[in-house]
Amino acid sequence: MKIIATDFDGTLNYNGKVSDSDREAIELFRCHGNKFGIVTGRDLEAALWFFYNYKLKCDFVISCTGAIITDGEGKIIYSKKAKTGDFLCDIINKAISLGAGLFVVTDGLRRYHIDVHGKIPYDLSLFPEFNHCNTWFESDESAAEFVKYVKEKYPDKISAYRNGNSVDMPPPNVSKTSGIYEYASNFDGAKIYTAGDNYNDIPMLKEFCGFAVSNALDKVKEEAGHTCDRICDMIEYIMKEDK
Repeated sequence: MKIIATDFDGTLNYNGKVSDSDREAIELFRCHGNKFGIVTGRDLEAALWFFYNYKLKCDFVISCTGAIITDGEGKIIYSKKAKTGDFLCDIINKAISLGAGLFVVTDGLRRYHIDVHGKIPYDLSLFPEFNHCNTWFESDESAAEFVKYVKEKYPDKISAYRNGNSVDMPPPNVSKTSGIYEYASNFDGAKIYTAGDNYNDIPMLKEFCGFAVSNALDKVKEEAGHTCDRICDMIEYIMKEDK
């Protein structure tokens, strides 16, 4: 069996749509007894919205940068949470000091939007646990500085992955890579393939048989083992391995 776990935005979802050629290739891949799924930094609600809006047929969705996994029907089969603490207040304040445009804490389908403009005080007691946090900055430089701060100060409290000027924060030691391993643990001996386009995809591209799409950042292409124009090209390459 083979498993493909692909990033969504900028990878499978290119220029605002999933191409018919990609859909056909995914269907063929699954018809051969393989598993296909999405792995994304988006929270559960956003991931499921894309899942249903684009009418995608797949076997799993890994959202919240690995913290939540659903089956092909959207049912949660895995959820990893971290305890909320004072460290999160410090992280929020650091994000605000760097000009964050938003800060969101999520627990399953619940979202808590922090008012980064300081008009409304936030109360993290409403969220004693979280699956994921996300923040966004005007510049890539601010996002990079924020990630460096979080990784150096709270490595045992929370993870941080940069996706351009956006930063995804699942629980400690949780990542797209760990989410893929969690799902694949149900299928002994499965060969795993991944596809992506941005910085937060690099670890999974290096860990598994990784493909960078042609519109990926140059750094991502350098780190991936393969490149492809679209997901259908990746699937064609994989299917030829069996011939």
